[in-house]
Amino acid sequence: MLKTPIVHEQKPLTSNQQATLQIPVYGKIYSSILRFTVSGTDASVAAIKAQIGQIRLTINGKDVVNATATKLFDVQSALGQYVNAPSGTAGVIELNLGRLLFNNPLHRDAFGFGTDNITSIQVSVTAGTLTTITDVQAFTTRTSERQNLGVYCKLINYPQSFNSTGDHTVDTLPRDPDSAYLAVFAEDGASGTQTFGEVRVNNVTIKERQPRAVNEQIMSSDRFSQPAGYFCYMFTDGDPTSLLPMQGVSDLRFINTFSVAPGAAGYDMTSLTMVGLPASK
Repeated sequence: MLKTPIVHEQKPLTSNQQATLQIPVYGKIYSSILRFTVSGTDASVAAIKAQIGQIRLTINGKDVVNATATKLFDVQSALGQYVNAPSGTAGVIELNLGRLLFNNPLHRDAFGFGTDNITSIQVSVTAGTLTTITDVQAFTTRTSERQNLGVYCKLINYPQSFNSTGDHTVDTLPRDPDSAYLAVFAEDGASGTQTFGEVRVNNVTIKERQPRAVNEQIMSSDRFSQPAGYFCYMFTDGDPTSLLPMQGVSDLRFINTFSVAPGAAGYDMTSLTMVGLPASK
């Protein structure tokens, strides 16, 4: 079915203030895009990273995206989009990033947002100190299909308090039984270096302790890219059946090993999950 690009509202941005954009609810939404401009001209990626802070996409009041502009660009880079589509990214951010993981267009389309059971969709943008960027505008691509919101992808950032070398175990990421992890992006922090990573589920090691370079090569073999400043835990290879389900999981542990401490602000772990999975019988 033909996907139609739709133009939505535009809001001016003010330093250290939040702007909220309402997304009309109808049809099925595939892409949800923000365009940042400098008096009508596309802002650069560098300017958006430097001047735009937190971005939240909520559906019926629940977070679907909650991460900084920098994180969104870095996740897009990890998913290989800068490799496969090196142009057309200046000024804009795609918010429904999870669907970009999948190789098959039919699989990608399955992770659009059906809206028949949705009453509200909104995006909030928190500006930092603005020096050039003046406005933000929302766009979507959608069809007239009538569907409820089913299985969809969710991107949420989780800050970690740690400023040392050695192992840091994170066992606080969500284990919702209707969800599955596609990827987790562990940041180095302001001044750190993560050299090894390991994952355990219910006390079983599912990703053995791997050096950063080996992890990067495994990602590259699956069409993904490990951005500078991250250790990426990928649980998918581009097929929607390749994931880490949380049903029956009582303990989920990421062991991040730092050779250089992250810095006083700690570091972030950003999770990309598939949500709304039916329970197994």
